[in-house]
Amino acid sequence: METKLFIKKVAVALVALAAMVPATMSAYDFKEGGFYYNVNGNEATVTYEIEDVGSYSGDIVIPETVVHDGVEYAVTAIGYKAFANCHNMTSIEIPNTIVSIGHHAIRSCEKLQSVVIPNSVVSLGRCAFHSCTGLKSAVIGNSVPVIDEYCFQYCYQLTDVVIGSSVTYLAIKAFYYDYALENVTCLAPTPPAMYAWYSFDDSNFGNVTVHVPGSSMAAYQADEYWGMFSNYASLTRATSITMDQTLVTLGDGEQVQLTATVEPQDANNSLNWTSSDSHVATVSANGVVTGVGAGEAVITATTLDGTGLSAQCVVRVRSTSVQGDNVLSLPTMVMAESGMSYALPVTMRNVAGISALQCDLVLPEGIELAQEDGQYLIDVNGERLAPSHALNIRRLLSGEMRVLITSLVAEPFNGNDGELFVLHLNVAPDAQEGIYPVEIKNVVMADVNALTYHAPDVATSFVVKNTLRGDANGDGMVDVGDYVTTANYIMELNPDPFMFKGADVDENETIDVGDLVGIINIILGDYEPDVEPEPEGEVQMTGSCVNSENTCTMTLELNNDMALTAWQMDITLPEGMSLRQANLTSRATGHNLVVNKQENGRVKLLASSPMNAELLGNEGALLTLTLDNNCSGDVTFDNIVMAEPDMTTHRVAAFKVNAEGSGVKEIKSDVRIYTQDDNIVVETPVETTVEIIMTNGMSHTVKAQAGVNTYPACSGIHIVRVNGQVAKLRI
Repeated sequence: METKLFIKKVAVALVALAAMVPATMSAYDFKEGGFYYNVNGNEATVTYEIEDVGSYSGDIVIPETVVHDGVEYAVTAIGYKAFANCHNMTSIEIPNTIVSIGHHAIRSCEKLQSVVIPNSVVSLGRCAFHSCTGLKSAVIGNSVPVIDEYCFQYCYQLTDVVIGSSVTYLAIKAFYYDYALENVTCLAPTPPAMYAWYSFDDSNFGNVTVHVPGSSMAAYQADEYWGMFSNYASLTRATSITMDQTLVTLGDGEQVQLTATVEPQDANNSLNWTSSDSHVATVSANGVVTGVGAGEAVITATTLDGTGLSAQCVVRVRSTSVQGDNVLSLPTMVMAESGMSYALPVTMRNVAGISALQCDLVLPEGIELAQEDGQYLIDVNGERLAPSHALNIRRLLSGEMRVLITSLVAEPFNGNDGELFVLHLNVAPDAQEGIYPVEIKNVVMADVNALTYHAPDVATSFVVKNTLRGDANGDGMVDVGDYVTTANYIMELNPDPFMFKGADVDENETIDVGDLVGIINIILGDYEPDVEPEPEGEVQMTGSCVNSENTCTMTLELNNDMALTAWQMDITLPEGMSLRQANLTSRATGHNLVVNKQENGRVKLLASSPMNAELLGNEGALLTLTLDNNCSGDVTFDNIVMAEPDMTTHRVAAFKVNAEGSGVKEIKSDVRIYTQDDNIVVETPVETTVEIIMTNGMSHTVKAQAGVNTYPACSGIHIVRVNGQVAKLRI
């Protein structure tokens, strides 16, 4: 009596202590996606918000994984009382990642009508489904060894139970007070042990039909406790399973009912439904598939009679909402002029392997898509498109332009970021100043599996401004910024923005150093717009070459009858040769030299003066180039334009200089050797010996007097040795 009193006092104290615990105390580590979780390493257990309070309602789909604060956890357990007393929970889908269902985990959920415990579960806790009074069917997977105490007790409406093939023990009152029970299917080949006859209710023994494998029926009937059941039926094992659909396409949130048929007809048709990717599609315990996100998932139905037969359906989910993983983009703004044409690049950044694109181009009045020979001008980027891609464009009745890029064999675009195509747009000659919006709408992309993605609309603005002569950057004034912008355009450095009509100061529809000089004149206040000078006089440019070990130095000579202030030229170098250095001579005092090395040995040069200073003198060296590598072959100089201070331009004829010795070779700084008029020429301050190896390989030694010595030679390569130095010359 004294002991009982002590226990009672302790109990009262514990109740009082519990009453002191704040109602807001949580029993979880984090909440994500509507679920509460505790974590252990990289695994998460579903738990509850506050003890003994049902935190969940409606149709519950437990995810396979959960991401919190950038960390992904595998959802492997349903914890103690996680869903207990969830009186408004109507269904629960347990994924194949769950290995443990804890004590009292899903008890007292009156509206729950069916449950499938997947084959991944190896631990089924005490009172797990206790008092689920609305539960009608339960399937216990093939990996559960023990159905623990009171697991399904007080499930008054439970009529059908499937007990998996691995169950070896039914604990006390596992199915007690389940008065409505009609069918118990036990897949275990050996009758599971029971806690006497208390595993089932007394009323079950006369009313329930027990379905067991035919080869095991005698063992069940002979068992001390299983033998108490009056009605037995032989369990026919499934021989095949088929799915009514093998490929389904859904949108986000759309559903489809899949049906799997088990043969023969009298075989147990209990199935386990799973999805290969719950981020794409989920499936309920009875085969209802729901699209979740764009992608592809495989839905599998597997028999639970121990045969492990399965059927599958591929589910493709297309995104019906706008997403940001696969998008187009346009330049933010285009500075434009009336009557001009512009190239508008369209870039695509994609995560998925996109193989087709559809979009609509919306143009305002005053801007049109350019045409040539009746065809709209759109350039596709060959580096991003596969050989099988084709582009089509058509004007819709609404006036919008529908653009399609498709591949009949579903080849994906190359790469994941970069220019996809370029639109050529014309601004009308009478377009007024203002902002003209250009839009690309209704963007739909398809991947190699025909899944579609809806990308957001994109837009840019054509800002049309009246042309101010010299305003190359479109800021409404002429200053040094326009000088730099025009220089960058000449050097093919792609300035943006660039106003062509503004930069074309001399209005000859060509941007060159003449316009650069014109902009300086405007800045300096020396511009005379009505003066149209004509080129007079003569300009000539030539070059020569001096070789030394692994390099050669080229000198460009300029003869001019008039004053010059700026010039530009292109240089083409032979393969294997590169430009190390370029320097202006003292003739170009106050001038700046800009060099732009391009691909394929192409180099652009621009020399100008911010004050339009004139080149000194009328003849002599203007530029020296130092070239690297083997220094062989012809160097070509073309696109040469010279400008006078009044913007008059002179175009100079292209010429070539051979880098292998058509000019001069320096030896020991006091001897020069070069070719002239099919002769080898040696200049030396003192008498010396010259060895010439002819084109036929024969060696010829001659005396060289102090001064200039000339030796006739046939065409070809000659080796000349002087004072231990070697020169290679070409005649």
